[in-house]
Order: sequence, then structure tokens, then C-alpha cells
Amino acid sequence: MTGYTPDEKLRLQQLRELRRRWLKDQELSPREPVLPPQRMWPMERFWNNFLQDPAPWRRLTKPYALVERKPRLFPGDIILETGEVIPPMKEFPDQHH
Repeated sequence: MTGYTPDEKLRLQQLRELRRRWLKDQELSPREPVLPPQRMWPMERFWNNFLQDPAPWRRLTKPYALVERKPRLFPGDIILETGEVIPPMKEFPDQHH
């Protein structure tokens, strides 16, 4: 006679279920702490919270401080809108930089 008896089948099924449950219990959820929380000094706690502050002004990625500048004009350049030519600079032979 081959195969398991009904009692042996039930026992194997129960063992299989217990193993699966035990393995599932070994997985840590994100909310389950692995280590106890460390004690911090008040100033250290303040700086950690300050640096991780989710305030909207800290998450800005667009550089609002950068402003596009107009291109420089040099003598001889032509202004496209008017067609005007920039005259040459006056010479000041008696003055130094």
C-alpha cells in the first residue's frame, strides 16, 4: 500500500501551514522597528526635525533666483528690431583704468 494515511496527510498539511505562518512572521513590516529608538538630546532632535522638515519652500526645485539677462551690446552690433548700429566708444587718451 502506497501513499499517506488521512492522519498523515492532515499532519503534513498542518506542518506546512505552520511553516508558512512562521516564515510570514519573520518578515518585518515597515512599521515594525528593528532596534529600540535611540535617545537624543533636545538640540539634536531639533536639528534632525529641522533638516527633514517637509515645508513646501524647502522642496522648491525651480530656481526662481536665476533671471535671464539681456545679451551685451558692443560697438558695431546691430539692434535687430530697429536696425540701428551701436556707435564706437569715445576715446579718452588722458584717463587710465
